[in-house]
Order: sequence, then C-alpha cells, then structure tokens
Amino acid sequence: MIIFNTTYHVADAREREFVEWVKTAYIPRALESGELRNPQLTLVMGREPGTDGNSYSLQFHVASVDALEVWYRRTGAALVAEIEQRFSTHVAGFSTLMQKIEL
Repeated sequence: MIIFNTTYHVADAREREFVEWVKTAYIPRALESGELRNPQLTLVMGREPGTDGNSYSLQFHVASVDALEVWYRRTGAALVAEIEQRFSTHVAGFSTLMQKIEL
C-alpha cells in the first residue's frame, strides 16, 4: 500500500475557501475513478508566529505507484491545473509517496 501525500501551504486570505473546495470538490473528484481511497485532510501544526498561512496535508491510499500514475493522467493533472488557476500564488504544494510498513 502506498500513501500519496500532498502538503499545501495556503495564504490566510484564501484558507477558508481552499479547505472548503478541497472537501467539496477536490476529494470527491479524486475518488471518482477508484484508484485513490481513504482521504484524510490534516492541519500541519506549528505555525510560526507572524507568518502568512497554514499548511495542510492531504493523504490518500493507493494500491501501487502504477495505479497512482493512471490516476494522475486521468484526473490528477486536471486537479493540479485547477488549483493553479483558482488559487494562483495563494497555494503552493508538494507531493510525497510513502510506503506503509505493517507493524
């Protein structure tokens, strides 16, 4: 199992709008094709005083890197473009892949 994590830094001016859009638009569209499962959105703690914005981690489970690549071609690239168009420089993100280790 792979965990697909994207961390977004969101400017204060667009934070409420971004979180609502992720919940109501991004996540439902990301789940439509079935490659991604178990969405989780978390606030990254530890904001430095006097800085603009908060960071959020959006995670999904995916069966394999190959399945994630299929999802990205079908859905993910369009969602990335929509974030860029909708939020411009108010949102910046980076993605990481993690492999779950059974305990």
